[in-house]
Amino acid sequence: MVFLFKDRSDINLIFLVLLSLGLHFHVWMHPPLVIANESDGLIAYLLIHVIQPLSPIILIVLFQLIILSQAIRLNILLSKFKMFQQISYLPAFTYLILTGLFPFWDVISSGLVANSLVIWILVKLLRLYDQNQPKTLEFNIGLIVGISILLYEPIAILIPVVLFALIIIRPFRLSEWLVLIMGILLPFYFIFTYVFLIGNVADFRHFLPKLDWKNPLVKPEWNVILALLVMGVQMMVGFYYWQKEQVRFIIQVRKYWGVLFLVLLLTLFQPILFSVQALYASAIVITPLACFISFGYGTPKRLLVPNLLFWSAIAVIVYNHLS
Repeated sequence: MVFLFKDRSDINLIFLVLLSLGLHFHVWMHPPLVIANESDGLIAYLLIHVIQPLSPIILIVLFQLIILSQAIRLNILLSKFKMFQQISYLPAFTYLILTGLFPFWDVISSGLVANSLVIWILVKLLRLYDQNQPKTLEFNIGLIVGISILLYEPIAILIPVVLFALIIIRPFRLSEWLVLIMGILLPFYFIFTYVFLIGNVADFRHFLPKLDWKNPLVKPEWNVILALLVMGVQMMVGFYYWQKEQVRFIIQVRKYWGVLFLVLLLTLFQPILFSVQALYASAIVITPLACFISFGYGTPKRLLVPNLLFWSAIAVIVYNHLS
């Protein structure tokens, strides 16, 4: 199965659709759940009031469209910035596997939908490297982050990412940081102005991210533990091959991977910082995680390791939905 996606042929788009249908076979028996906490932001409001009442068949199609579009966009991102030695469809392949591997990622949740915003932010960030006059782009990045926080509060975890990405990708300039921060704050400035004019300043706090420090893995079920173990092994294998490939990358690409590593590091802690959303909030870690795990599928010359990773993931997915 893995070898099919090592090719860059466009026919792999069909294989991706078939793979997604196979990985999420259970949705035809039980339509995907719609999980959202209305305090999460506007995405949650839309999911609860617009998406949740839809018919099962529409929910199934919508779920497949969400994960397939995100997988393909991520693949395009990594190919466009030449972040692998060989262009393939393995990042999209890995992304789809992860959506089926972990039970909390196999639903229509605010976190899963927010992955589209994470990918959009990453595209803008990586474009900063070759910009002669970057301030317009930096302001737009800040504005996208600010709006994204209003749409889904846990994306606030990416604020340190976009700030320190300027240090990783570009020489440090205080003026560029200030432009970026202005972009982040602008949506909140307009909201504060509005609530101030209507005399409800106290309501402004409802639009600010709410931190809630708790351990989301209290007495996890066996299927969650099994998925975490398999995911941990895949991540370690991916990191091993990623480090081996680093020496072959040009400086520009190494900086791109530095940004992605920072995204991964911070999003791994998101369920702890925003525990009110439980592990459903952790769905935005799929994007950076898929990038690094892809090395485990694409780098080995022999297919033994990739096939072991793939079939172990398939075994967990089948166990999760048939047990």
